[in-house]
Amino acid sequence: MKELIELRAIIPETLADELTDYFFEIESTEWGILQKEITDPYELFGLFAHEERARQAWEQLQVIYPAVPAPESSTVRHQTDWENAYKRFVQVWSDRQLHWIPLWERASYQPPAAAACVYLDAGMAFGTGAHETTRLCARRLLDYAEAHADSLHEKHVIDAGCGSGVLALSAAALGFQSIYAFDFDPLALQVCQENCQENAHLKVNIDFQTADLAQGLAGKRSGDCILANIQTDVLIPESKHLIGALKPGACLILSGILNHELEHVRQHYQDQIQMRYSTDLIVDSRTDGEWSDLLFTVGR
Repeated sequence: MKELIELRAIIPETLADELTDYFFEIESTEWGILQKEITDPYELFGLFAHEERARQAWEQLQVIYPAVPAPESSTVRHQTDWENAYKRFVQVWSDRQLHWIPLWERASYQPPAAAACVYLDAGMAFGTGAHETTRLCARRLLDYAEAHADSLHEKHVIDAGCGSGVLALSAAALGFQSIYAFDFDPLALQVCQENCQENAHLKVNIDFQTADLAQGLAGKRSGDCILANIQTDVLIPESKHLIGALKPGACLILSGILNHELEHVRQHYQDQIQMRYSTDLIVDSRTDGEWSDLLFTVGR
């Protein structure tokens, strides 16, 4: 039975917020933040393959965030014990016909007959669909699919900063045929390919590439529905690439936006889109927990 090294430390709430954002950005499979009850302190924890990796990872995190304290406890855990523990907290997520199903539920979960199913190994990673920002994007994608049900085969979907590929796979499950997804992290693309193998039933050849926003949307790349589940500190300075890839009548779906950042991002994108296209623009927003999305639909 494989063993894992678990390190833990109590951290202040302000640091918990910073680290949560950072782990979301890197789609961590080793780190997590835990608060058992609302009155309890926040705990930083990490699960590592061996002691040397645990030591290196903790020291690397302290270089980026010097306020991270030294680990207060070290525990040897069996991997199967940990997996069984987190499985209790990771459940099937669904909205309308879209169903995200953990791999361990594949044999036992019976989706509705018309369900669009995506199978994922949830683990500890944010990119599995468990995060609010991913759910916000998925709901917008569902809305778009419903509004264009008669022409899905003609629509080109772009998943910018695709992470584990859950949104690109969701687009394939919903019936889109032309899907392009990219991420700057080569490790993320490995996860995308693994998830594609688990979803061979979709029979859609998603074009996955390793690229940042400038590279991924260079040239004449354009989309009818562009999804960008990326944090605000990237969305603002890189906005020209996303805006420049919009086709006439296209929609741009932004997520990864904290509620208090919403108006800043909204105003920036609204000004830039109208400056570039000089056309009618519909803007909408939703929230899920502490996160918000933005939907921009440009006229033809």
